Amino acid sequence: MIVVRVDVHRRRGVPWQPIAGVVLTTLLITLATFQYRWLGEVGEAEGARMRATLQTRAADFTQAFDRELTQIYVAFHGDPDTIAADPAGALGAQLARAQASAIVPGLIKDLFLLEAQGPRGGVLQRFNPDTGALEPVEWPQPLQAWRTRVTHGGPAAAAGVLPILMADAVDASAPALIIPMPFVRRIDGGPGRIAVVPDLGATPRAIIVWLDGGTLRRQLLEPLIAKYFGTGDASEFLVSIVERDNPSLVVYASASAAAVDDHADVSTGMFDLRMNEMSRLTTRATPGATGGKPATDRVAVTIVRRSSSAGDAVRVLMTGGAGQGAWIVRARYRRGSLEAIVARSRRRNLAISASVLGLLAAAFLLVVAAAQRQRRLARQQMEFVASVSHELRTPLAVICSAGENLADGVVADSAQVKTYGSLIETEGRRLGDMVERVMEFAGISSGAPIRPREGVDVMKVVAAAVQGVTAEAQARGVTVTLQPAGVLPAVVADAEALRSAVQNLVGNAVKYSPSGAAVDVTTRAIGDRVQIQVADRGLGIDAADLPHIFEPFYRGRRAVDAQVRGTGVGLSVVRHVIAAHRGTIGVDSRAGEGTTVTVHIPVTV
Repeated sequence: MIVVRVDVHRRRGVPWQPIAGVVLTTLLITLATFQYRWLGEVGEAEGARMRATLQTRAADFTQAFDRELTQIYVAFHGDPDTIAADPAGALGAQLARAQASAIVPGLIKDLFLLEAQGPRGGVLQRFNPDTGALEPVEWPQPLQAWRTRVTHGGPAAAAGVLPILMADAVDASAPALIIPMPFVRRIDGGPGRIAVVPDLGATPRAIIVWLDGGTLRRQLLEPLIAKYFGTGDASEFLVSIVERDNPSLVVYASASAAAVDDHADVSTGMFDLRMNEMSRLTTRATPGATGGKPATDRVAVTIVRRSSSAGDAVRVLMTGGAGQGAWIVRARYRRGSLEAIVARSRRRNLAISASVLGLLAAAFLLVVAAAQRQRRLARQQMEFVASVSHELRTPLAVICSAGENLADGVVADSAQVKTYGSLIETEGRRLGDMVERVMEFAGISSGAPIRPREGVDVMKVVAAAVQGVTAEAQARGVTVTLQPAGVLPAVVADAEALRSAVQNLVGNAVKYSPSGAAVDVTTRAIGDRVQIQVADRGLGIDAADLPHIFEPFYRGRRAVDAQVRGTGVGLSVVRHVIAAHRGTIGVDSRAGEGTTVTVHIPVTV
């Protein structure tokens, strides 16, 4: 004989929830770290983009403004011989050309010819467009202030040369353009050759183009600001323009732009001449060239030197850029400085990302909690099935055994037959109550509708419930006492469901009470409610179990330790029935001292 011994080792499963929790927590932390860094990079890129956008707008705005000044400046240059031979005629032609090519009509307020005669200034003549002649005039106040300022300082005056003719080509305070006339003359150098040499004997002259400040602002400055920055509350930018030499003097400020000076994101110069525009404008096409192609008329332009303020190093004019110009444009976004906007955007993105990550973490916790709850519920259901099977098997075994004895004639005495019959009846009733409770719980879980309600005598319902547990109470040696306190009003209720709920409470009190104990059932009317109270002096309920006693399949530790039969669904059914009647149920219990269950049901539901 061969005996084969097989050892079966049950492998315990490794709990996956802690491992999954650690992995997902690590992933969330890693994702949050990358998200934080990415948002920082995105914020920096957004800030750089916004700054570049603002710089582009400011550059286009200043270039468009300076283009008009440069066009006027170039328009008043011409052939030196023509200007020397007929200054008035040359000025008239240049004025007509400037007005014809100007973007803004009426920008030139007046035109003067200055003949320098000493270091303190010279003769000023005004060009009269009506007569086409030059007329000697006194210095207008804005130009007088300019002459005084130029001849009392600056590198040119210190060097002892003609200060006015070496002054800045642009003066924004007047405002005016100062255009020196070339110190040259032409010499015939032979067939096909003409030489241009300095004319040391010529009287130094300069053209002063006095601009209309109001027109400059209304028809050039403000339309360009509206074009490149927008105006009013619709604009997302705030712009202010101040004088470079006197920043406290505001030339222009958009609404609410008082703080732009202190918190400008972009600052650039304007009211200057542009070299690129010089190159484009100083070559003009003229008709009549051979071969049907237009010829070019070269215009002589005098390049002067200027400084941004007294005492600065002298530098060549017309380079353009943020460091030049008589005015300074300062701009920022209406929402605040770029740093503040980027910081707010980053905080907002961080909040959104944190919320998303928080939702992911919460979802994970909910999944874990749901899984734990499902495991607990599955365990309770298994315990419920085992408990119900045991509860059903006990009365069925008693009924079958008694029935077999009666059928086999083992019991012949009438007294014994009566006892067997009473036993079968008791166990059958207990079996029926158990099945009914399980069916009620199944109906509640499936959402079965509540039966129609009608006026119910609560006292009769409670008495019927007490009567239903009398046999069990007598078998256990427990006394059940019904103590009505006054007349009870009728209650609109489902009489059968209410009776079953009260009977369940009284049955629990009997079941958990020791032999010889008493259970008190009292009823009374309190306002518009009926109170039903069941008190026992049995095992009691631990404080840790009290919050869970109404959960399906839950049984307290004391009940399990005492091996008291039960399914764990009775109180869940009771809670549902009381809630369906818009009532309340409360439990007051102390371990080892007993339990009191109080139910309140409104008279009208």
